[in-house]
Amino acid sequence: MLSRRFFGLVAAGVVVAASVGFAREPNVAHAEPRLPSTAEILSPSVVKHVARKVQDATVGNLAHPNRLASLFARLEELEAGRAKSDVRIVQFGDSHTASDYGTSVARARLAARFGDGGRGFIPMGEPYRRLFQAGEAMARGIGFSADGAPLFGPRTTGDGLFGLAGFAMDTRTPGASMTSDLTVSADRFEIAYLAQPGGGSFEVWLDGQRKERVATDQSTRGSAFRTIAVGRGPHTLEARAVGDGPLRIFGVRLDDDAVGVTLDSLGMNGARATTPLASDETNFAEQLARVAPALAILAYGTNEAGDSVTTPEEHGAAIRSLAERVRKGAPSASCVVLGAPDRDAGARGGARTLPKLVEIMAAQREAADAAGCAFYDQFAAMGASGAIGRWASESPPRARRDLVHLTRAGYAFLAEALVRDLTSTYAAWKNEPR
Repeated sequence: MLSRRFFGLVAAGVVVAASVGFAREPNVAHAEPRLPSTAEILSPSVVKHVARKVQDATVGNLAHPNRLASLFARLEELEAGRAKSDVRIVQFGDSHTASDYGTSVARARLAARFGDGGRGFIPMGEPYRRLFQAGEAMARGIGFSADGAPLFGPRTTGDGLFGLAGFAMDTRTPGASMTSDLTVSADRFEIAYLAQPGGGSFEVWLDGQRKERVATDQSTRGSAFRTIAVGRGPHTLEARAVGDGPLRIFGVRLDDDAVGVTLDSLGMNGARATTPLASDETNFAEQLARVAPALAILAYGTNEAGDSVTTPEEHGAAIRSLAERVRKGAPSASCVVLGAPDRDAGARGGARTLPKLVEIMAAQREAADAAGCAFYDQFAAMGASGAIGRWASESPPRARRDLVHLTRAGYAFLAEALVRDLTSTYAAWKNEPR
């Protein structure tokens, strides 16, 4: 098991709502993806439309925007009111992603522009010391332990069944519980867990009332999902273990009846691009297929730049492998490699960019090209060399004193820049002659 100290400074939470009736469905292992919308399967007319939009000039700090054509087709369908399902975005990354400071801003801006599909997926319980997770006021738990992918190097123990977040919550203890106080509304939530032979059961409690018991015992082992309809408004969610067998819960998805954009923040403090590769590939693929994202964002490089072990070539190879794994689970998804933000070298005489970071970013660009992904240059968006030092000396600062992490204002700045370049590129794409 991984200790709470192991996970360090990431943030996690649960977002859910409660009340009235429940839409019951049987446990579903190895679940199929949601029914696709027209743009998800790309009808012949959409394919023709996409194919004719081939402009590839860099927009702002976004390189190779033509590689986002399938995402733009989904957004166009959503904007025209023809979409039958959400346009879902997943971002895998390190502590910059795990904090949810930047992704929460991007989520809000995209929802305001294209419609709000719901808060999306977040982990359950309290697996590590917390920073921030939008929509959750507090989380607490007892009796559950975090098990997850190693932050560095290949997995040497465990089954690798960690879900999309890279970790899961385990228990065998009767009465073990995870509770979150939630401030956002939803029409339903979907709890993701592991179904397995001899699996234990858990009870769902909403606002202090027992609502449902979920059995995870199943003849085959795989991802399973239970959807529960809830009333809108702030609520408290608790998952309480019965203690009749091993129990593993991956997290919960907050969803709305309205069709719109969702953005899942799937980060771990200290993670490298190799971290999600340590997860079981089948488990990763089946959970990603359930989400059916229109866009996957890969946001690593800060920790690789700071260690003395990972070479730029190894980092680039990991990015390519992760993009390939994502494509297996979500074949129609576009992808963006998010270049690492500036990081200080820690030398005396003033802040300066870590030299290895420049090599890491070059490897990221090459990997994005090889994988057919767009590339977003956060380093340039910050102001290039030495930006982290300048940001830290501002008042109020946009970077923290460690000259690695940003403040909320800094993460918000980069999120706004990314969304601005994405939406302006989409607008140009949409207005090209058919």
